[in-house]
Amino acid sequence: MIAIIGGKYRSRQILTPDEGTVPTKNRVREALMSAVGDILPNATVLDLFAGSGALGIEALSRGAKEAYFVDNRNLATKIIEGNLKTLKEEHGHVYTDDFHSFLKRGGLPKFDLVFLDPPYAEGDYYRQAVSLLQERDLLSEGAAIVMEYEGGISVDVSSFAKCKDYTYGRTKVLIARKAL
Repeated sequence: MIAIIGGKYRSRQILTPDEGTVPTKNRVREALMSAVGDILPNATVLDLFAGSGALGIEALSRGAKEAYFVDNRNLATKIIEGNLKTLKEEHGHVYTDDFHSFLKRGGLPKFDLVFLDPPYAEGDYYRQAVSLLQERDLLSEGAAIVMEYEGGISVDVSSFAKCKDYTYGRTKVLIARKAL
């Protein structure tokens, strides 16, 4: 279990899948939320590779309008659904799907904030997800993509207005913001 750090669900515990998920550390989640705090109020959030849903739930706790949670593992999405139900959060949409299929489906909103935290061994997923988000025009003006990783990633962020790197021990974060 991990605790939500801020907002209306502060200190509330959520479940995490035992296998295949490494939840974002508390200090990293706190720093991420501070870095994108200007986007959070009324944001539409995408938590891709959601795991426990901690990042999306943290965003909802801090004022996001709605959050889409996507993970390809049934166990993970069942846990996210349970976490949302326990919190009585009605603005979470949970999908058991791989990121390619999800991002290619029709009828998706434009996202203001996207969390990309795939399994670190799948480094090319960052590049593929960012490309699909741009090709499918799924990012609102001023949107931010938050990429958490270890080691290095290869992703083209040249079309973004601002990019900032952060390092928290072995964990690295790249935040790419689209122009307003």
